[in-house]
Amino acid sequence: MQEYLGVAREEGLSDTEIGAVLSIVMAVSGGRVQAQLKDAGKIYE
Repeated sequence: MQEYLGVAREEGLSDTEIGAVLSIVMAVSGGRVQAQLKDAGKIYE
């Protein structure tokens, strides 16, 4: 992760832009886990 952040800074992305991207990535990842849990719950119903 630190390597990607270093590259992003070298490319000129601001901390605000990097923060926005990190927020989106975390939201998508969280949604994926939630969907997996929902699917797992259906199996045990």
